[in-house]
Amino acid sequence: MERSVVIKSPASKVYHELITFRNFNKWSPWAAKDPTAKYSYTGPDFGAGATISWLSENPDVGNGSLEILLTDKSKRVVWEMNFDGYQSSPTSSFLLSQINDSETQVVWTYDEEGISGFSKIFMLGIDGFLGGDFESGLNELKKRVESLPNFNVKIFPEYVVGFHYIGVRDSSLNEPSLIDAKMAADFGDLVAYADQYDLVVKGVPFAMYTASGDFNVDFTCGLPVMETDTIYDERIQLYYQDTVQCLVGKYFGSYDELPTAHEEINKFASYYNYDIIGLSWESYITGYDSELDTSQWQTNIYYPFK
Repeated sequence: MERSVVIKSPASKVYHELITFRNFNKWSPWAAKDPTAKYSYTGPDFGAGATISWLSENPDVGNGSLEILLTDKSKRVVWEMNFDGYQSSPTSSFLLSQINDSETQVVWTYDEEGISGFSKIFMLGIDGFLGGDFESGLNELKKRVESLPNFNVKIFPEYVVGFHYIGVRDSSLNEPSLIDAKMAADFGDLVAYADQYDLVVKGVPFAMYTASGDFNVDFTCGLPVMETDTIYDERIQLYYQDTVQCLVGKYFGSYDELPTAHEEINKFASYYNYDIIGLSWESYITGYDSELDTSQWQTNIYYPFK
């Protein structure tokens, strides 16, 4: 059984709604049937394993759970459906086909195999049982996605595996040219130290902001490396960044517009119900040392969330 709708948004925007249950009840066809239902969330916040469970005394809702089984970026999301008293575990898929830059066809399917016993009778009426719910759910999904703002920065959730890095803590007056000059000097010191002591560099330079005000900015410039036991410079320290889930903003352009990119990520977090925690950092994928065209400078911005 399936239903479809065309949403006036790119596929990536629809995909963000489907890989987490954070906002599911804002468009769920069942949430409105019982506003008093109780919900719980287990597993990761997004992607495979994320689960929503509910308890309801309303016979049209009942008790059950949904679990994300598979995600295929901006193309497909597959859920497993479980309902108390029903022996089978059908799957439900969202198939995304981008028609053009501003339109996406979304097909919501109900799939079940190996049907036997009473379930065969249930399947004869599945279109009538669930078809209307799928239609109303897709229409509410369309309203929600089309009402969300467009973001100039490409933003997506990602698990960042923990890493060691050498770093220099520093501060500057909150003026871009002064910050750039200090960071350039700090990164130069880190690279020189890694070369001198044959450290294995495991990633690109980054800056983690520890405090920011109208007049001053505190930051740590870092360089990911293989773990090392001893540091032979009082100014340089060895740190470890724990594994964490982050909103990642992929920004292209000069460093002058980075504050705007940070604002976009915070707006994104608000609309998609992500709670920002911890310190953000910028990883400089390409910059003045490797690319003359500032529009091609790539900076990935990381915001840990829960």
